[in-house]
Amino acid sequence: MTRADERTVLITATPALRRLAGRTGIYQPRWFNGWDDLAEAMATAPPATTVLADAYLGSAPGEGPSPRIRELLEWRPSIPLVAALPLKPERAADLRALFGWGVSQVLDLVLETRPAAVQARLRDARARPLKRRVEAILSAYASENARNLLRAACEAAVEGGGAPEMAALFGADPRTVAGWCRREGLPAPRRLLAWMRVLLAASLLEERGRSIVNSARGAGYATDHALRRAMRELVDGDPSTIARKELFGRAADRFNAELRDLREEARERRRPLPGSRAGALYG
Repeated sequence: MTRADERTVLITATPALRRLAGRTGIYQPRWFNGWDDLAEAMATAPPATTVLADAYLGSAPGEGPSPRIRELLEWRPSIPLVAALPLKPERAADLRALFGWGVSQVLDLVLETRPAAVQARLRDARARPLKRRVEAILSAYASENARNLLRAACEAAVEGGGAPEMAALFGADPRTVAGWCRREGLPAPRRLLAWMRVLLAASLLEERGRSIVNSARGAGYATDHALRRAMRELVDGDPSTIARKELFGRAADRFNAELRDLREEARERRRPLPGSRAGALYG
């Protein structure tokens, strides 16, 4: 699990954000004077990193948010980015543009400068890119409870955690969460986290400039060999046999197939036995 002193937030060092120094809580800030320096740090950053960027850095008055934000999100979509700006009615179009580009959260520089507010925005952004991708590939049959469990699994996977850390996100015992997963037709937590790590690694491998070693470490694997082994087990292939751009789709198909099998098994368990009272009533 990512330790508190290992969580990092990369921040553009504009005057408005400099005033937030000391208010990021468990995130350790690293300051950058411009987009190029920030991009250099993001090149190899793991998905547990968060970016807090001034939406208007380098923009002239009235120009709208910096297009560098869109470029960074297209280049490193796995890293959550929180855009900071004053949320005023006249900024509505800018806000729509930022969310359209894929920012994970926004921080209101007028009302959200207290430590608790800053930390809440950073917390809300955590693992948001992976959560979005996983939710996008899920079957419509997945319940809201199942989706909540999957979001927690995404968060634990991004931060290098296991079943205990996933359970801690609910304030629950791991055995309780295992029961929830079984009831909702999901794999057991350890298996579910294995899937989330593979999907995370597949996402990282799509990004330009990410090596297999960097992607493996970013997804919580000790070595690239461990990543290859996990992919061969779950996806029946690895980056040496499947094109990087095809890995996520292949993993998503296999994951959904497993969920479909689990739903069928759950349906069979609920089916009344022949000759039972329920069978007599509804057979």
